[in-house]
Amino acid sequence: MKKKLSNTNFRFDVCKKKKHEQNFLLFNSKYQNMIPKKIHYCWFGRQPKTELANHCINTWKKIHPDYEIVEWNEENSPLKDNNYVKEAYAQKKWAFVSDYVRSKVMYEQGGIYMDTDMELNLPLDEFLNEKAVCGFEVKGVPYSAFWMAEPKHQLSKDFVSYYDQQDGFVERINTDIFSEMLENEYGADRYSDTIQKLKHDVTLYPSVYFSQHLPKNYVSHHFNGSWFGGDEENTHKNMVNVYGLLEQLINYSDATKAVESIINKHKIINVNDILDLIPKDKIKAYLKV
Repeated sequence: MKKKLSNTNFRFDVCKKKKHEQNFLLFNSKYQNMIPKKIHYCWFGRQPKTELANHCINTWKKIHPDYEIVEWNEENSPLKDNNYVKEAYAQKKWAFVSDYVRSKVMYEQGGIYMDTDMELNLPLDEFLNEKAVCGFEVKGVPYSAFWMAEPKHQLSKDFVSYYDQQDGFVERINTDIFSEMLENEYGADRYSDTIQKLKHDVTLYPSVYFSQHLPKNYVSHHFNGSWFGGDEENTHKNMVNVYGLLEQLINYSDATKAVESIINKHKIINVNDILDLIPKDKIKAYLKV
């Protein structure tokens, strides 16, 4: 079994580990990819892509030029499958239309789903031999903005079934649905931001893998979701990244000494400035009391 990265040493070991595992898989013919080299994304509303969306998609192409990239839109999507998606589309709720469409195409075709505000930083090849992969947004919140699975996987099937069973469109963010499903049906501990092996061979990875905006991780999520409004996306992104920095600081063996040196010796920042940077009202909801 491959040795997975711990949260603590992730940022330092990831490049060396990635290269080693890619070489291992390349020369071991017995390994056959379960997850297809195909990236899916959704773009509804017939509007031009934003600068951020184009930037993120270009990072996918740059890092994985051999992967197929598929855009799902009004021309090729299953928009009449059930009452949920029909009503969501009629109301121009594009993010919620995407919730169903991503589930359906991931079930039928498998591959990798990414929101168009997700920037790819490192290759994903080492995960292709798993059956299903997902990650934490932050502690307490597994999410489906990034998601990998083999075709016909149970997780994708369960997600499709959820929408098929709805009488009509209900405005509920899919992250809530996804988190609840992983916790109640797959055995996830949503308050342990660690690598977890769940039912049906689903692997749940920490937020340092596919969410936080770090110098070295696989995917950075910029949180430009169409269900946010105004400056909310920036606040949410800041909250996620502050959470990640606090988590690393807490786990750092000399954390107290380092902070004391920054404040008192080097005088880079004072205590009040640090407190002002933390969106305390936002982060409370994501920390287990």
